[in-house]
Amino acid sequence: MGFFNLFLFIIIFHVFVTTPIFSHSNNNERSSSSISNFLDLAKSPEVFDWMVRIRRKIHEYPELLYEEFNTSEVIRTELDKMGISYKHPVAETGVIGYIGTRKPPFVAIRADIDGLPIQEMVEWEHKSKVDGKMHACAHDAHTAMLLGAAKILKHHEDQIKGTVVVVFQPAEEGGAGAKKVLEASLDCTWYLHYP
Repeated sequence: MGFFNLFLFIIIFHVFVTTPIFSHSNNNERSSSSISNFLDLAKSPEVFDWMVRIRRKIHEYPELLYEEFNTSEVIRTELDKMGISYKHPVAETGVIGYIGTRKPPFVAIRADIDGLPIQEMVEWEHKSKVDGKMHACAHDAHTAMLLGAAKILKHHEDQIKGTVVVVFQPAEEGGAGAKKVLEASLDCTWYLHYP
């Protein structure tokens, strides 16, 4: 759980402390209490166990670059349950969600969603069920953690005085997915038309 805590701390530090996006961001006493509250929520069984279940679900059915249709569906289903609006498809299979006011300042948090063409050799209950494909680079965990961050942020949406953009990027493994996401996002007016 050490890596998980470090990851969440980095996200929380950058989103809540270095970027003035929360309503209490000008208050010097904000950081330690807010970060502690967010970390406690992230470690709660409601959030932590939920992220583990999502990670395992994605791990069992890895998809290669620009084929992340089921992974994208899992992401969109969870965003729908949380009431987070999003744009899809972005760069073919990607998803971009919005939490907050839909006004500046904007902060983006990104996760990659594709697997690799590698056979998983470890025997365990949740090993890849797709022959010749696996999540060998932790993109399943990245996706689950970003969904967890989105869940926490949505819970505190009333404190956000800007917009947190959650980017689920396809094709990180050699498919120029980041470039395609950026190209798709150059016309930034489309986000205004989504609920």
